[in-house]
Amino acid sequence: MLNKNHPPSRERRSRFGGGACLTLVFISLMFFAATDEVFAKRSRFTHTRSPTGFIKGHSWGFPGRKGQYLGDAPAESMKKMADTGANWVCICFAAEMEKPNEPQIFWADSDPCMVTDDEVRRVIDLARQNNLKIILKPMVEVRDGTWRSWIRFKTAEGKDDMQAWDKWWADYRQFLLHYAQIAKQTKCEMFSLGCEMGSTERFEGRWRSLIAKIRKIYSGAITYDTNHGEENRLKWWDAVDIISISAYYPMGTGNVNTAAKNPNKAPPSENSVEALKLSWKPIRERLRRISEKFDRPILFIELGVCSARGCSAAPWTHPDPNLIYDGDEQSRYYQATIETFWDEPWFIGFTWWDWPPNLYSMEEAKSDTGFCIYGKPAEQIVRQWYAKPR
Repeated sequence: MLNKNHPPSRERRSRFGGGACLTLVFISLMFFAATDEVFAKRSRFTHTRSPTGFIKGHSWGFPGRKGQYLGDAPAESMKKMADTGANWVCICFAAEMEKPNEPQIFWADSDPCMVTDDEVRRVIDLARQNNLKIILKPMVEVRDGTWRSWIRFKTAEGKDDMQAWDKWWADYRQFLLHYAQIAKQTKCEMFSLGCEMGSTERFEGRWRSLIAKIRKIYSGAITYDTNHGEENRLKWWDAVDIISISAYYPMGTGNVNTAAKNPNKAPPSENSVEALKLSWKPIRERLRRISEKFDRPILFIELGVCSARGCSAAPWTHPDPNLIYDGDEQSRYYQATIETFWDEPWFIGFTWWDWPPNLYSMEEAKSDTGFCIYGKPAEQIVRQWYAKPR
């Protein structure tokens, strides 16, 4: 593609004679065609304009193991999720790598544990039955439990093993193109390119090439989910339509390391609604500047806390037997977060983490320390806000 800021140099007519006119006409037509293509692919989204409208959603379906989307339970789960007032669902499922330093990605037929394409299509149909718009979010997990952001391929000398990276990128490209095709066929409104792939984000050229290939297949909105704190480091936000963030920013403590090791030690005085809003305020201002800088709206495609004491101090804390149930703290976190961002014109919504395809019972909700808000005080906060126009 020709760069509209650097048109082809024009040779002197005396050198080529009369044929130069035809050559110049041809080159000019090619230049303007290329320029028009650039304009045609320009994002419809800006930091103050979102064709998706405001997203009132939840993340649903993770990790997407085979059989997890079958039977009556997923249909009931999707309906109860929609009953919160949600208008969007982010359907999350994962392929697998064996280890963080082994580049092969197992998915579809090569991964006997992963949900099948038919299962994915089924839950898309369930979402449509509940009048939900859809973000399709294929992800990658590592079987040994390593966080996907720490995927690394190194030589014995400690340098980048580019041969291994080439293999990984080839697998990842095929993986995403496959699900982009499903997103196209099922008319999903948004497609997510990945989740917290921190070690890959520096490969700007690889990402831009992949995005260009996906846009040839899929015409809906495209986003990418970076981890909190990384959002200002990406150099290719202009290639996507929406900046998505896993917004697990630590709240309510000045001692994150201690809270992360033992959330029970986080000071309860610092997780009141007002204290949490004070914690969010500088983050909100930083994100506003990032949205303006890249001229893209921001979506919290992942955020939330376990319904357990102290977890707002380290929201990435996973359910653990040592956690002490505290649905009220989870509720305060939700209220403070929604109040902080609801009216910001550059902010386009939430898909809270997470809503499982097989729900626990209402009785179990009284002691469940997981992220899901079903049957807990935070669900009422979401219902109140999702019933409001935005």
